[in-house]
Amino acid sequence: MKDKLIIFIGTLQGGGAERVVTELSGMYAEHFREVIILTYYDLPVFYRLDSRISLECVEKRTKSRNIIRNLLWIRKFVKREHPKLFLSFLLPFNILSIWSLLFTRIPVSVCERSDPQFVSGWLLILRNISYRFSNRIQVQTNAAKLCFPTSIQNKIVVIPNPNHISKAEREWSFRQKKDNRIVTVGRLIPVKNHRLLIEVFAVVNRNYPDVVLDIYGDGELKKSLQNQIDTLGLTEKIVLHGRINDITKHIASAKVFVLPSDLEGMPNALMEAMALGIPCVATDVSGVRDIITDRENGFIVPVGNKDEMVDRITKLLKSDELRNNFAENSINVISKFDKEKIFNQWLEFVS
Repeated sequence: MKDKLIIFIGTLQGGGAERVVTELSGMYAEHFREVIILTYYDLPVFYRLDSRISLECVEKRTKSRNIIRNLLWIRKFVKREHPKLFLSFLLPFNILSIWSLLFTRIPVSVCERSDPQFVSGWLLILRNISYRFSNRIQVQTNAAKLCFPTSIQNKIVVIPNPNHISKAEREWSFRQKKDNRIVTVGRLIPVKNHRLLIEVFAVVNRNYPDVVLDIYGDGELKKSLQNQIDTLGLTEKIVLHGRINDITKHIASAKVFVLPSDLEGMPNALMEAMALGIPCVATDVSGVRDIITDRENGFIVPVGNKDEMVDRITKLLKSDELRNNFAENSINVISKFDKEKIFNQWLEFVS
């Protein structure tokens, strides 16, 4: 308990990486003398932190948006705190971390949370150069690891996201009466492609007029998506609920969960829906094939394919037997992504 750990991320607003940081910090507090979360942007904190965690913010301290000034402040701050490890999350902040702490002898380990195959141009070049100076690199899937140059793959550790749904919660979910609802969970940003799901629902709703679509999440596209919903005449059928903490209580009674994303690292929302036994349809983005075996415990459709998504959702809505089979076959998510096992891997990662 003599060591100190600093975890760096852009914000602690809603999001998969932010949630992982929040949970890991509480776990690390059991093993480190002090854990500090350092955010770059001065924005409200959505997740509740363990009382043992210290919180610092770059922009709040520097009162500046100048990158160079902020990098120098990070360097000074970290040298003063002198942690055993500086653990950084998300690509742009990973690069900032490495260069701000270069030659300080403080090891920097970085965590990739989105699909690295979509990184290109100057950012790809800068990432590959920067990561040579990192201590370790964490990715969520073996497919993600193969996207990196072989020269740095020996630094890469594959740690998937943990499942947060217990067997008791799963059993509770199975007892819920299923409503005529399709649900999705995710930030209202372009890569989550809620626009596609709204278009898909407009087609599905013609044959299933009693079904509604509940969208949980907040973001920059909220107004645009609401305009799309209103234009399609679906104001009474599609509801944008915003960001909700106890999300499992709201989605457990749904008949179908849909992940329409164009890009993911490893989708936490999909994993939780699977663990709850909700029949799922997901686009073929990174991490999905680690969770779903197509046609065995869920449906996988090509990214952006409206017709196939309509077809798979329709199949689930009209077949109680198919939904029940998918629900029963999703039990492997509970054990495959066991929270304690995943957290032990994170402990090894910082050792």
